[in-house]
Amino acid sequence: NLHTEVASINNKLDNITSRLDTLERQIGDIEDRVYVLENALSEIHRLREKCDDLENRARHSNLRIIGLPKGIEGKDPILFMEKSLVEVLGENTFPGRIEIERAHRALRPRPKEGERPRIMIFKLLRFPNKMRILRRARELGQLTYQNHKIFFFPDVSAELQARRHEFTEARCLCHLLQIPFSLLHPAKLRLSLREGPTFFIDPEEAVSFLRQLPDTPPILEG
Repeated sequence: NLHTEVASINNKLDNITSRLDTLERQIGDIEDRVYVLENALSEIHRLREKCDDLENRARHSNLRIIGLPKGIEGKDPILFMEKSLVEVLGENTFPGRIEIERAHRALRPRPKEGERPRIMIFKLLRFPNKMRILRRARELGQLTYQNHKIFFFPDVSAELQARRHEFTEARCLCHLLQIPFSLLHPAKLRLSLREGPTFFIDPEEAVSFLRQLPDTPPILEG
């Protein structure tokens, strides 16, 4: 009986050893596959960042204008934008004739009655004119065209726009604390403090820093 029990135990140990060998091979195969997938994901992430960078470079001389009523640009949006920019910002803003390469409404379905008009997107032939427009718009403050409030924004990709939108709470705190700030390209918050400029690329870190400053308002809800 003792020999039988020992033989049975040896058989069980052999089965366990065989199973462990199989599991080790399977785990090794899984580790190899995970390694390949991690490299593939890393490459996809790198290519995605590269595509987003290329898209934003293609939009380098573009601007968006919000608030123009539907159809106000007529059949020649390029001519309309060239004239309206001078009218809104003043002739002294541009040293020469401002030239627009193309202009069109945002490529989305036409808004229904009562909905907001589509954004106007236009590409300037010369990049310095883009900076002049943004600089002049900041100097003038609230802009209007035919009694309609309008706003100028850089034209960026949807992914970069989402990254910049994450700084909304930090920018609201800057307004409440009356701290001068600017949102630098691609998505970096610059605070103009007495000690000197401070930069943040993490929105949560910026909010945490602002809440530690004196006279910080209560936490915003919603």
